[in-house]
Amino acid sequence: MKKVALLTMALAMAGCSSTTIKNLDAMQPVSLQPSDVMPSKAELAGGKPRVVVFEAEDGDIALAKSARVGSTIASEIEKHLAATNVELVDRKLANKLRKELALAEMHGKAEYQGEQVADFAILGVVSQAAAGAQFTEGKRFVDNKGNTVTIAPSCKYSGDVAGSVRIYKMPSMRPVTTEELAGSAYSSEDVRYSQDCAISKTGAEQFARDAAARAVARMRTQLQNQFAPTGFVIEQRANKDQVVVKVTLGGKHGVKEGDTVEIMNVTRMNNPLTNQTSIETFKLGSARVSNQIGTESAWIIIDEEIAEKIRIGQPVRLQFKKGFGDHFADLRDVVKM
Repeated sequence: MKKVALLTMALAMAGCSSTTIKNLDAMQPVSLQPSDVMPSKAELAGGKPRVVVFEAEDGDIALAKSARVGSTIASEIEKHLAATNVELVDRKLANKLRKELALAEMHGKAEYQGEQVADFAILGVVSQAAAGAQFTEGKRFVDNKGNTVTIAPSCKYSGDVAGSVRIYKMPSMRPVTTEELAGSAYSSEDVRYSQDCAISKTGAEQFARDAAARAVARMRTQLQNQFAPTGFVIEQRANKDQVVVKVTLGGKHGVKEGDTVEIMNVTRMNNPLTNQTSIETFKLGSARVSNQIGTESAWIIIDEEIAEKIRIGQPVRLQFKKGFGDHFADLRDVVKM
């Protein structure tokens, strides 16, 4: 309960800072230098990345196969990605891509030579899927007030799923990130005898699917942030109280007042050992979306500490956060209620 209280207080305090720009027209324009790496025409056009989500590999685990856990994982991932800036590709159109991803994992890096049906591919692997039932004896005791308390015998049912989910960039088939997949589902009921505590094949399969859905829900924020809408810095203004930046993210991208965005700094880095130049991306800071939101753009309020580091063309990405339901789901998994 103490953890829950602290969590509630933290979230409440996070919402206290003002997102109001009182008089935008009266603020002074700030001259900005261009970013070291400017966005391309394609990036400025803001096209949605095409993402294909394959059914997760079941790892020849009997329960995972019979319960179609791999299909549940893929469907849950697609459900959460629907809230982001992506175009979901029908996995039936990318059978060749899946086969080549499997080959690339076995034999090392290769580049996909087939039809470019997707910009990203997501493939999960199930390493564990289990379900069972456990009988707990009834108890009778006297509490600190002298009352006799009886706890009936019960049966606890559970399901667990573990594995991983990997996102690949196409056509290079380069892994972008790998997320842990872990979830549990629980239920209990009062019974009279231990022989009443058993789980059917259908029940085990349902608990495995529920655990898989919980596992994907726990990684929802990481998944959504990988494909969050991205805009770019185009203007900056300031007065004695605030520093604000205009970005190419607006209402059509799902931006709302109070949302958090992440400002990135993209630079060219030279390796003195190889004398080769690469592009590096670093987080510059976070900001909050103000009450000034248009269809194609919005003004964000930034901290003064990063004001002098803002450049035209810097990427700005919307950040998805965990909600109350996500936090409580994590707590339930920890305490196994």
